[in-house]
Amino acid sequence: MTIGHFPTRWKTATVVPILKPGKDPTDTSSYRPISLLPSISKIAEHLILTRLNNHLNENNTLIPEQFGFRPKLSTTHQLIRVVEFITEGFSNNQKTGAVFLDIQKAFDRVWQDALIHKLINYKIPAYIIKTVDSYLQGRNFAVRVKNEFSHTKEIKAGVAQGSKIGPVLFSLFINDIPKQFNTMISMFADDTAILARNKNPNYIQIALNRHLKKLEDWFIKWKIEINVSKTEAIIFSKNISHTKYPQVKMHNNYIPWSQEVKYLGVYLDYKLTWKAHFLYVKKKFRDVTRKFYPLISRNAKLTRENKMLILSSYLRPILSYACPVWGHAAKTNLKLIEVQHNIVFRNICKAYFFMSNTELRKAVGYPSFMEFIKKLSIKFFNSLTEHENEAVKSIPIYTPNPKVKRPRNILL
Repeated sequence: MTIGHFPTRWKTATVVPILKPGKDPTDTSSYRPISLLPSISKIAEHLILTRLNNHLNENNTLIPEQFGFRPKLSTTHQLIRVVEFITEGFSNNQKTGAVFLDIQKAFDRVWQDALIHKLINYKIPAYIIKTVDSYLQGRNFAVRVKNEFSHTKEIKAGVAQGSKIGPVLFSLFINDIPKQFNTMISMFADDTAILARNKNPNYIQIALNRHLKKLEDWFIKWKIEINVSKTEAIIFSKNISHTKYPQVKMHNNYIPWSQEVKYLGVYLDYKLTWKAHFLYVKKKFRDVTRKFYPLISRNAKLTRENKMLILSSYLRPILSYACPVWGHAAKTNLKLIEVQHNIVFRNICKAYFFMSNTELRKAVGYPSFMEFIKKLSIKFFNSLTEHENEAVKSIPIYTPNPKVKRPRNILL
C-alpha cells in the first residue's frame, strides 16, 4: 500500500446477472448484476478500507446525514429520523413534503477523476489516494451465464460493484451534496430524500423547489444522472389527500404527487397508517414461507426446534424489519402481519384448532409477535440516547402520548 499500487490481476470481476422478481427476462434492464471479485482483492480492500475509515472517523469527514455503510447506523435509524420529522409536523398541524430521488446506476457511473479530486480536497493521506487511484484504473469484467463467459471489457467509470471499498468511495463522492436551511436531507448510500414541512403547502413547494434546483446544478457539475421518471414526491398530511398541491419539478419535469412511496424497504403512505407496508410485507412473508414449506410443514421431518429456528431466523425478520418505525400503528393494521406469523407458528407446533396462541407460546417458551417487536423497539430507542451521530442526536425525544400517533408510542 505504501507504493500506491493495486495489482492488475486483482481487478477482474465476474458479473452474474440475476433476474429481478416479476421482470421481463428478454429485457437486459430486468437483470441485477452481481459482481464477484477475487478473494485476495477483498483482503487487500479490507486493509485499504480500515486505513481510510480510521482517517474519516478521526477527522469527522462524512456528513452526519449519510447513514449508509457506517458503524452503528442502519436503515432503521434513517427511517426513524424521517418518520419522526413527519410525525412531529403532524403534532404541530403541519404537512410534510418529501421528494425521493432516483440516482441512475449510482455506483456504476461515478466520475473517477472527480472522485480523486474530492479525496485530495478531503485531505486523505497521499498513499491511500494513490492506492485508490490504482485500484480504480484498468478494471475489467466478464459476464458469466451458467458456465459460459463473455469477452472481457474495460470499466471506465464507477466504483467497483461488490467491493468492500466501493460504498465508502461513493459516500465520499456525494459527501458535498448541497443542503438547505429549511429542508432536511436523508441519505443511505444513494437513497436520497429531501423533506420540508409547513402548515402552508405553498411554502413546502417553494422550499423543495429551491433545494431541487441546487441539487440539479450540483448533479450536472459532477455528472450524476437523476431518473426523474422514477423520482417520487409525496405530501404527508392528516387531511384527505388530493393531487392539487402546488407541484415540484426537476430538470424542467414536474414530479407528480404520490399516495405512497417506498423508501429503504418500507412503504410510507401519506397518512402514515402503515397499511400499505403491512400488505407488502404480508405478501413477501407468504411468498418466502411457501419456499420453506417443505421444511416447516406439519409432515416435515425436521424437529420442532429446527422449524422454530427457521421461523425466528428467516421468516420473522421479514415481518419485524424496521419495527421501531411502524410499531405504533393501529392494532387493526398490525393484525395483518401478526396473523401471518401466528399461522406459521401454529403449523410448526401442529396445534389443534381449540388450542390458544397464548397456551402454545407458553408451552414452547416463544414470545408473541407484538412482545418481540416491542422488545426490539425498546432496545433501539434506548440506543439513541447515547448515539454519537449528530443527525441521530437531532431525532426528537419525547414522552409518548396515546392521543398522538408517533413511533415512541410502542413503548407505552
